[in-house]
Amino acid sequence: MPLDPSEVQARLEEEIQTYRDVENVHDLPEIFHLWSNRYVLPKLWDCGFLTLDDFYLHYLAEACHGSPGRATIVSVGSGNGDLEVGLAKRLLERGVRNFHFRCLELNPAMNARGQKAAERAGVAEFCSFEEVNLEDWRPDRRASVCLANHSLHHLVGLEALFEKIHGALEEDGVFLINDMIGRNGHMRWPEASLHVEKIWAEMPRRYKYNHQLARWDDDFVNWDCSSSGHEGIRAQDILPLLMETFHFDCFIAFANVIDVFVDRSYGHNFDPQDPNDLAFIERIARLDETLLDKGEVKPTHLFAAARTKPVDKLRCFSHWTPEHCLRVPGGEGS
Repeated sequence: MPLDPSEVQARLEEEIQTYRDVENVHDLPEIFHLWSNRYVLPKLWDCGFLTLDDFYLHYLAEACHGSPGRATIVSVGSGNGDLEVGLAKRLLERGVRNFHFRCLELNPAMNARGQKAAERAGVAEFCSFEEVNLEDWRPDRRASVCLANHSLHHLVGLEALFEKIHGALEEDGVFLINDMIGRNGHMRWPEASLHVEKIWAEMPRRYKYNHQLARWDDDFVNWDCSSSGHEGIRAQDILPLLMETFHFDCFIAFANVIDVFVDRSYGHNFDPQDPNDLAFIERIARLDETLLDKGEVKPTHLFAAARTKPVDKLRCFSHWTPEHCLRVPGGEGS
């Protein structure tokens, strides 16, 4: 059911307050990085990229080398600008200088942090930070690259935004995405919840402390993060809308059941130095990979490069194409 305008505005203001003083929006448990190095990085390697930064830099450098002038890189929902500042530094280290990041972010506190970070890093002349509500954004120039780094799942007007990005991109431009594509509010769909609940019933209580909500969850709670603010407000619509609007050049999707155990709420309960904790996470990770490979559950995360025109060949991990990873509505909980 669509939100009425007053509720959208109230949630938007709540989002601004939530992130006003948050300097590290990607603060994840150690166990997450251990798992991702083992199960996510190889998917990037399979597509020809050493790291996620390498993925970004490949397309950014390609756009700059193909541009007769300065390549405009529009980052929609840039937050504190950490990614953009880091990428600007890496491009300069590679000898690439004909680029400019336009960082579009509604939160003024985050824009200010981004500007300071750019100044400290010596890349201020290559970055600008603009206070923009993406729901109202009207592109005023063409872009070689559009970038969305964990911003899309905070937005309501995805259809309009994707059409604006499609129209703003140059003919050979690219839309780079790193986002969450699971159920709205980052909940589990019923087919994934069955596996999580079974694991929950058998696992030690010390793994059940919820660090985000500061409570013990003796029973698994399929928490809806979109109940306040805009967290995951339309996450489940991102992939189908991307497929309707763009053509994927590269598509790397991953994770579902494992999310619950390595993310911020419960991931801090696992000690990477404890063999028992590692064995527990490894067992769930292997189960998750099997379920995803069979298509019994669908990925909740996505790295992608999309074009406005069809591409000759899609780069993806194994047979995990967009079609394989798309959850078709239907059945209980849909």
